[in-house]
Amino acid sequence: MSDLSDSFAAPFRRPAWLRRVLMGAALEGLPVVLVLPILAGLLGHGHRRLPHPSLALLPLAVLVALAARFLALGYVRRVALDALEGGSAGLPPWDRPAEDLIEGLKLWLVAMALWLPAVAVTAGLALLVMSLTNPAMAWLPVILVGPPAALATILYLPAGLLSAIAGRNAANAFDVDRVTATIGSNFGPYLFAFLIAIAAEIVAQFGLLLCCVGILATRFLAHCVGVYAFATAYRGAAPASVSPAVAPAGATTAP
Repeated sequence: MSDLSDSFAAPFRRPAWLRRVLMGAALEGLPVVLVLPILAGLLGHGHRRLPHPSLALLPLAVLVALAARFLALGYVRRVALDALEGGSAGLPPWDRPAEDLIEGLKLWLVAMALWLPAVAVTAGLALLVMSLTNPAMAWLPVILVGPPAALATILYLPAGLLSAIAGRNAANAFDVDRVTATIGSNFGPYLFAFLIAIAAEIVAQFGLLLCCVGILATRFLAHCVGVYAFATAYRGAAPASVSPAVAPAGATTAP
């Protein structure tokens, strides 16, 4: 538990932590800066028949925004790798943009795939109820099945993603038996990691006091704290699976 509590201090252990956090904050805010003005312009276009000039920029803005998201995810993956190794050297440098972009895209796709069963089951039951009864009853499966399915996915998701990161193989995230066994063998610390992640997100809201934009930096810090906590809990639950799979610090081997 003490290792988990150290997650709050982990991002601050290098002198360059502020510069690295600000870089992450810039990537957090870039999608909003790019897409929001374009959408505002389109909505303000009103009933005019001619296409708004900014419409042509929307696909490029979305592409750049997604790339920023993937870069941030890939960086957080390296934060997780450091914690899985038992390291406490703080935030790594932003020196592997190509690797972060590719690995971030992989993690994003894995996360989307892990959400598919919950979405598919809920939507399928809603369609079934609509076809067998009154269409107005379609909300019933959404209310009764949707929340438990979402909760199960939220509980599974961190361990599943960490299994893929630790094993450097995206398929590991879908090994349900292995992932659930990892969760069950260290359930207390795993739940404690959830509490740490939630607490970090709550504290991050105080970033609004820093001219509002400060929340981008505090939210990125909260993400790093949560990742450290989950990775530390995962390392305690599955040391045998982590040790051989995680490369030494500084290695660039991709899954």
